Amino acid sequence: MKYFLLILMIPLTLIAFAQKDGSGLKNVEKYPKYKWRKKLKIAKKKIDEGSYYNAAQYLEDAYKDKPEKLVIPHLLGETNRVLRDYEAGEKYYLVVVTKDAEAYPADQFYLGQMQKMNGKYEDAKKTFNSYLAAKLDKGDGNFKALAKVEIEGCDTALALIKSPTKIKVEKTEGDVNTAIQDYSPKPLSGNRILFSSQKTDTAVNLNNTTSDHYSSIFTAEKAGTSYSNRTVLLSPPNDPKTHTGNAVLSADEKTIVYTKCDQAAIVKMKCKLYRSTKNGAEWTNAEEINGLNVEEATTTEPSWGLDKDGNNILYFVSDRAGKGGLDIFYALANADGTFGAAVNAGAEINTAGDELTPSYDKKNKTLYFSSNGHPSIGGLDVFKASGTPGNWGAAVNAGIPINSSADDLYLALDDKGAKGFMVSNRVGTTSPRGATCCDDIWTVIVQRDVYMKGIYVKRGDATNTPILGVDASLYKVAGNNFEFVGNNITTPQAFVFPVKRATSYKINGNKEGYWPSIDNLTISEDEERDTISQIFYLDPIVKIHIKIPNVYFAFDKSNVIDFYKSEIDSVVKILNDHPAYSVEVQGHTDSKGTDEYNEKLSIKRANEVKTFLIKKKSIAESRIVVKTFGEKMPAVPNELPTGEDDPEGRARNRRVEFKIITDKPDDAPDFESYGEVVKEVKTGPGFTYKKKK
Repeated sequence: MKYFLLILMIPLTLIAFAQKDGSGLKNVEKYPKYKWRKKLKIAKKKIDEGSYYNAAQYLEDAYKDKPEKLVIPHLLGETNRVLRDYEAGEKYYLVVVTKDAEAYPADQFYLGQMQKMNGKYEDAKKTFNSYLAAKLDKGDGNFKALAKVEIEGCDTALALIKSPTKIKVEKTEGDVNTAIQDYSPKPLSGNRILFSSQKTDTAVNLNNTTSDHYSSIFTAEKAGTSYSNRTVLLSPPNDPKTHTGNAVLSADEKTIVYTKCDQAAIVKMKCKLYRSTKNGAEWTNAEEINGLNVEEATTTEPSWGLDKDGNNILYFVSDRAGKGGLDIFYALANADGTFGAAVNAGAEINTAGDELTPSYDKKNKTLYFSSNGHPSIGGLDVFKASGTPGNWGAAVNAGIPINSSADDLYLALDDKGAKGFMVSNRVGTTSPRGATCCDDIWTVIVQRDVYMKGIYVKRGDATNTPILGVDASLYKVAGNNFEFVGNNITTPQAFVFPVKRATSYKINGNKEGYWPSIDNLTISEDEERDTISQIFYLDPIVKIHIKIPNVYFAFDKSNVIDFYKSEIDSVVKILNDHPAYSVEVQGHTDSKGTDEYNEKLSIKRANEVKTFLIKKKSIAESRIVVKTFGEKMPAVPNELPTGEDDPEGRARNRRVEFKIITDKPDDAPDFESYGEVVKEVKTGPGFTYKKKK
C-alpha cells in the first residue's frame, strides 16, 4: 500500500491528504521489530515515492533509536520542509547544523528558511549570513544568491511589522475550509464564493483506492457570519477522475475557465486550461483551450483582467520558457471566444523564482500575485503592481497582515476592491500535521481610510437642501469622556471628517434659530465603505405664543370675580401641561390711597389668586410665588395728560399679573399678558368712565 502526502506543488496548489479516523491522526504501521537501518531504508523508499508523510513517521522512529546518525535529522528536516511543518523542519535542521554544518551545507540555508517561516527573522538573518560565509564544495547546491534575497526578505519583514496595513484578515467561517487543502477562492455576487477543495479528508492509497480524492470546484453562500450550502459543481466542469480547480467565472457567470491536472507524476502535476459555457442550468462539456496550453508545460490559475485599452485579457500561470520557474502570462480575449498569443507579464512581475495566482483589481487597476522570487517575509508572499501589461509600476509587497511568515497566495478582491479572499497556511489554519501543513481560505477586508461626509437639513425638507452656517463639531466617545476631533462651518458642499473603524462618535450641530442637534455615530470594525454619507436634521425654533390673562379688581376690592376665575383656567392649563413650570403671582394697585395701604391691598389681591389656584385648581403651593408691588409699577398712567384723574387708567392698574417661570427658559414659549373688559363691575381694560352731566 502506498499512502502519501500528496503535494501538488504550485500548478494546482499545495494540497495535502491526511490519514485520520474518528479519533484523530493514526500512525502508519511502524514495524517495531525493525532496526533503525531498516526503518531508514523504508523512509528513503517512501521519499522516492513522494510519500513524505509516511517517510516522516519511519524517520522519527529511527531518530529515537539512533539520534547520533546525522542522516536521520537531515532527512527529517527535508521531509518536514516539504510537508510545510516549519517548526519540525527548524528543529531537525538545527540538529544537523549544530553538529556538523559542513556535512549537509544546504541544510544551513534551509534552516534559515525554516526560521524565517517561523517568524524568527533575526535568527534567520544570522543563519543566512553564516551560510554566505561558508565554503562550498563543487558538488554542493549553491543557494547563495537566494540567501541574499532571503536576508532582504527578513529586513522587509522587520520593517513591515512596524507598520501593518489597514487590512483585516480573518479565518473564513462555515462550510468552506476542511482538514485538507482549500484554495482558489473568488468572490461572487450575492455573498457567494467560488472555490476549490477535495472531497475526502483521509489518506488515500493510489494503488487501490475507492475514495474520491480528486479536487473539485465548489460554491457556498454566506449566511450571517459564516458560509453554508457547500455545493460541488456538476460534471462538467468537474471531472470525477481528474483534479479540477482554479476556476474563474465571467462577469455574467455563463462562462467558466478552469484547470484540469493530469496526475501522471506523484509530486508534480501537469495542468491545462479548459472552458465550459452555461446552457440553462447545465454546463457544456469541457473544451480545452488549445491556443493557450502547450504540451511540454503546465498551464493553470486563470484570472480575468484588462489591458491598457480596456479589453478583456486572461492571466494564467505556466512554467513554459519565461523568466524562470513559474511565470505569469496573459492573452487577449477575442470577441469570438478565442485568445491571442500568450505574452509574458514582464520583468516587473516575473523573477527567477515562482510567480503565481494572479488576480486583477479592475477598480484600482492593480495586479495581485504571489511570489517567492521577490523579497518576501515568508515563503510565498502577495505582491501588487499597479497599471496594465506593458506599463507596470514596481511590484510592492502587500504588507502585513495579508502576508505572514508562512505561504500567502490567491488574493482576489470583489468588484469594489473592498473585500475578498486569500489562501494561507499561517498559524490558525486547519492542519492535521503541525500548525502550518495545509492551506485554508481567509477573508480579507480592505480597511481603507474612512471618512464621514454630512450635511445638515431642516427637518421635513423633502429637497434636503443644506443649511449653511451650522457649526458641526465632532467628538470621539471614550466611555464617559468626549475627545474633540474637530469642527466645520457648513457650506453648500458637504462637510467631511476622518473617522476610525470600531469607534463611536457624537456630532453636535448648532445654528441660531435652530434647536441644538446631537447625533450618535458608530463606525463598525467591519465597515467596507471608505465614505459614509450622513444627513443630520435641525429643528427650527418656533416658539408657541401663549396669552395669559390678567385679573382685574374693582376699586378697593381684592375678591376675584367669577369672570376672571374662568380666565385663570388658561394659566392652570399651562401649569398642568408642564409640571416643571411655576407661576409668579404679582399684585398691583392704582395710586389712590397711601403707599402702605396699597402695599397691603396688593398682597390681598395676590393671595386671593394664590388661594384660588391652590384650593380650586389643585396647584401645588410650592409652584406658586407671590410678589407684590402696590402702586409702584402701574401698567398705564393713573392721570390724564392734563393732570386730571383717569378712572380708566386706574382700572387697568388694579390687577394681578402672571409670570410663568420655566425650567428651561430658552425652550419656553412666548408669553403675553392681556386684559378683558368687564363693564358690569366697571373694571378692566376697555372700561370707559363717563362723567356725570
